[in-house]
Amino acid sequence: MSYLDRYRHALGSLPEGVYEAEVDAERRVSTLVKRSGGEIVETGSSDTTELFVRASGDKTGYAYTQDLEEEPGEVLMKALGNSSLVEREQRDRLNGAFVRRASPNGIADPGILSMKKAARELEEVMRSADQYISSVTVEIRAEGFSRSVINSRGLDVEASMNLYSATATVMAEKNGLQYNTSCYTSAEDPNRLDLAGLKERIAANLGHQYDATEIESGEYRVLLDATVVTNILMTAWQLFSGIKYDDGSSALSGRLGEAIGSSFFSVVDSPSHELTGYRYEFDCEGSPCVKQVLVDKGRLVGLMHNITSATRLGVSSSGNAGRYALLSGSIPTDIIVTPRIIHVEPGSKSVGELLEELGNGIYITDSYDVFHSINIGSGGFSIPCRGTVIKNGREDRNVTGMTMNGELIGLFARVLAVGGDLYIEEFLRKSYCVGAPSLLIERLQISGK
Repeated sequence: MSYLDRYRHALGSLPEGVYEAEVDAERRVSTLVKRSGGEIVETGSSDTTELFVRASGDKTGYAYTQDLEEEPGEVLMKALGNSSLVEREQRDRLNGAFVRRASPNGIADPGILSMKKAARELEEVMRSADQYISSVTVEIRAEGFSRSVINSRGLDVEASMNLYSATATVMAEKNGLQYNTSCYTSAEDPNRLDLAGLKERIAANLGHQYDATEIESGEYRVLLDATVVTNILMTAWQLFSGIKYDDGSSALSGRLGEAIGSSFFSVVDSPSHELTGYRYEFDCEGSPCVKQVLVDKGRLVGLMHNITSATRLGVSSSGNAGRYALLSGSIPTDIIVTPRIIHVEPGSKSVGELLEELGNGIYITDSYDVFHSINIGSGGFSIPCRGTVIKNGREDRNVTGMTMNGELIGLFARVLAVGGDLYIEEFLRKSYCVGAPSLLIERLQISGK
């Protein structure tokens, strides 16, 4: 009998004191090939299954284990016992009976020889990206994910996903100074990995760093690179959490149906996208993941929900139950709201066209430390960044040591044009993805020297 069958049996005959219970089983199989200096420097593989269990009596408690031989009844009682550590008094709501099985393909065998070949090709491509590159490290990773969610109310669903990714990290030396950058891409098929796109981004990232100087503080017309907007959205997605909206901790609370951005600004959360290999069929509560329009041409029209937030606001779950919010020092067993693949909808303009429309201003090409630089409750932000001064639509000189300041709703409202260069990046334990194209902003406060 498999471990899941043992849990199915336990859920059909719950221990005394357990009113209802649920098990979320997540399996991750990973194979890695790492290459640097013309040699394979690391290969490795892992196969991990994690069980997240919640059990309800008067309150709901949580338990976590990787021990598949542990007695299911004991794990359920452990979860129930942990309910004393939960602050809220009410039980969690569970999904009703629903059964759906995964495709018969399951988790694929990646083929180590083909991965080594792809790593060699990627390293060669990266070395030709810029004349100042001194070292290149590349990683090819093949991963399989499977999830099963079962509960005592008859829910029994499972799904699987295969993913291939490539990461390139390079270092360059120019005039005695060192520069570095890293880029990433993913696909469902290893033959669809965009290596040429990786090379272009590496070259652009390095080119915008060389010989940078400082700039005077002031209000500037700016173009935010797709990676910069993505970096902002990696924290700012919390604005659209149904839980935060309901408890008033989002700067958007109470504004459903109102304009919160310009007519060029739209945001969507989707279970899949052609630019990435990620595909989410249901969330950790077993709710099907559905495409959710959050902002439509500047108007806030939707929120992301798990069962709890959906119940509070009288709507249905959008399949956005998750556990990995941002940074956590402990195993995140509690269920919150997270995205699937949240992204700003792209337009049709190239970066070149946006630079021409920018005219005179700053092309902000990189940002960092966003986690500590955005206040979700107020929407305020102060984000360190660097970029390139643009004069008459052309690159003039690189600048660094800057900070962009403002508040998110004001930023959304000042979007003048949207690029067609949608970039999507994985996030926290690959539990969701965040993406955006480049955005032309009417004005933005920049702190410099």
